[in-house]
Amino acid sequence: MNQDDIIPIVFRNLDELRHRVVRILAVFLLFFAFLLFFSIRDVTFFGRTFPFVYPDIYHNISAQLLQAIEKWVLLPDTKLIIVKPADGLTADAYVSMFISLILSMPVIVYEISMFLGPALNKSEKLLLRTILVPASLLFLAGSLMGLLWIAPTLFRIFNNFDVGVGSQTTMSLMSFISFLIIYIISFGFSFEVPVFMYGLTRAGIVMAETWAKNWRYAVIGSLFFGLIFSPGVTGFTEVLMALPMIGLYFSGIYFTRRYERKFGAKDSNTVSEPF
Repeated sequence: MNQDDIIPIVFRNLDELRHRVVRILAVFLLFFAFLLFFSIRDVTFFGRTFPFVYPDIYHNISAQLLQAIEKWVLLPDTKLIIVKPADGLTADAYVSMFISLILSMPVIVYEISMFLGPALNKSEKLLLRTILVPASLLFLAGSLMGLLWIAPTLFRIFNNFDVGVGSQTTMSLMSFISFLIIYIISFGFSFEVPVFMYGLTRAGIVMAETWAKNWRYAVIGSLFFGLIFSPGVTGFTEVLMALPMIGLYFSGIYFTRRYERKFGAKDSNTVSEPF
């Protein structure tokens, strides 16, 4: 293939990429605008109460969700303060973007898979279809676990330390939002470990026995992950993030072994050396 044939292919691929990015942005901005410019209110008709979407930029859906998260995660005596005049608007926008990203994820995954599809062979396409749904569900499960279970426990422990040194628990709104979003995203990605392991084993890159032999390195790596991505400054938060990853690593060993028992090793020459 000469240069004259390559250039049209490159521009055609770039044009297709542009169209798919535009579709992703259109869906994302639609959700973003909806969360930022509308609120949900209860309306009573004939003695029955129904949720109703109503235009309201100040008490929008993102602000309502943020208030619900504050009540769930923080203790009643914790006080959030505004440090800069635009902190309320910025926090509202952050929450809208984060939720819009989650709601747009099926479209993002679909458009990316359709763009990469022509470049993949049959087995790679099958692998991609196999892991997409579990990967999305695991990320959602990890994010929800971090928000609904780990975060309230973590803030309760922090509050006990604050009270122990004679201080009143007060934090800025932006510090709370930044802490929570980073923590939720990190926890969501930590749940992708078994999908990553299964994908490499199914692709014939790493054998199941290799994962089992190197579990000690996985434990150390999980602790380093907690050290780097934990928004806290204490060893407790690092261990709290590392423990689910360790458990998921061993679940990944189980699923990779199960795959090999069912289908056998893909290739006897597969790379299976320790990391």
